[in-house]
Order: sequence, then structure tokens, then C-alpha cells
Amino acid sequence: MNIIESGISFRGLSNRSRTTRIILHHAAKVTCSVQDIQRWHLENGWAGIGYHFFVRKDGNIYRGRPENTVGAHVTGANADSIGICFEGNYEAEASMPQAQVTAGKELVAYLKNKYRINTVKAHRDVGASSCPGRHFPFNEIAGAAASNVTPTPTPAPTPTPSAQGSDSVAELQAECNRQGFSAQKVDGIAGPITLAGCPTVKTGAKGNITKWIQNKLNSLGYNCGAADGIFGQNTKNAVISFQRAKGLSTDGIVGPRTWSKLLGLS
Repeated sequence: MNIIESGISFRGLSNRSRTTRIILHHAAKVTCSVQDIQRWHLENGWAGIGYHFFVRKDGNIYRGRPENTVGAHVTGANADSIGICFEGNYEAEASMPQAQVTAGKELVAYLKNKYRINTVKAHRDVGASSCPGRHFPFNEIAGAAASNVTPTPTPAPTPTPSAQGSDSVAELQAECNRQGFSAQKVDGIAGPITLAGCPTVKTGAKGNITKWIQNKLNSLGYNCGAADGIFGQNTKNAVISFQRAKGLSTDGIVGPRTWSKLLGLS
């Protein structure tokens, strides 16, 4: 079992004095990354990602909040628990990929052994929530027997644009660097440097930055159609709708002010 060190930074944390249980969650998002969750939780005003671990559908496990610190994943139940989040929306998705199930079981088994605990709860068991969803294989993952497997820490890979497309900030940062628009740190956290590295994009543009914009707009409910990396009329219409909703000039061009809104900076 590998645990990928995400390299995420935090704005101030307190240590947990005891660990009596593990609490399982889903992200309620079909596709997302640990950097996405970091960004969302920072936008909530938190110190950073509230979960201690994040398990992706491909079976990769990422470290979130430092394991010995108090999490921010269940109101009233953070002081004595470790939070594990699974990529996906298992209220809607009917099944979990086997690689993700296996990784989740291995992680739970390791934590049970490390902390000499057996209690594993779903978020819904300790808070007012349907998380981790009705199709989440809770009994299989939570029932994993304690194991003394030793995890291997792995440095986080340099993010690269996904063939499936993604709206993660890290992927945008990496692509802007690759195309020579910036030379910024790929940390998944949007800020002024990320904004400054985003080029103006308009009708006729092609490539992964356009695809990122399309995926982002689609995820926000502004329909571009297929994220094909081609800035055509459907993409322009979606940009105009987004600009109108955000009180921007409706020119259909993704310039600094539109980028700022897409990145959640203003």
C-alpha cells in the first residue's frame, strides 16, 4: 500500500490527543482530486483539506491533513477520529471500482492496527448527512481486518492534463507552465500567480487550456457540450452565460476578470 504525500500546506492546525474511530466519506463529486478538495475547503475558510486521507478511483491514496491533527470532516466528531474521503458520488454511482475498494480496505486495516481500534463509522452515522451514499460498499471496507502492513510513502507526481479532462487547478497550472505562459508552482491552490499565468482564450482557440475551461464551465452547470478542447460557438455561449451570471462584460472571451471568477478568486 502506497500513500502519496500530497505536499499540501495548511494555515494552522491543532494536534489530536486520541484516536478512537475512523469515519468514511465520499466526495459527492464523480471526479475530483485531493487538490480540488483542498481548494474547496480553503474556500470554506478552513485551514485546508479536512480529511486525513483521500482515496481515488484508481486506487491511489493521498495524504490530506496530517494524520495526528484534528480533522474537519464531521461537526462534533473531529477530535477523536480519522477522516477518509473516497472520490466519487456513491449516492448516484451504483458501484465503486475494485481498485478503490481494495485501497480503502488496506487503508482501514492499516489504521485499525496502528491505533488499536475497531470502530469505523459512516459520516451519516455521526452527522446529519447521507454521506457516503447508499451505494458506498461500507460493510466491505469498514469490515477489513486489522493488518500490520507498512505503507510506503510516495512523493506526489507532477500533475499532467488528464485525457478525460479535469477542472483541477493543479492541472491548469501544469498546462500553463507547459505552454510557456507561466513558471509557477503546481500546488493546486489558485492565487494571483495562477491568474497571471492564464492566457486570454477566445473563439478559435484549441488545446488543453480550452478543454480545462470547458470542463470547469460544465461542472458549474454552463453547458459547453463535449469538452473537446475547441473553443467554438457552444463554448462561447457558455462563457457568455457564466459572465452574465457573474456580472461581467458578456464578450465571450476568457480574459483576466473571467479567469478570476472561474478560479474563485473574486
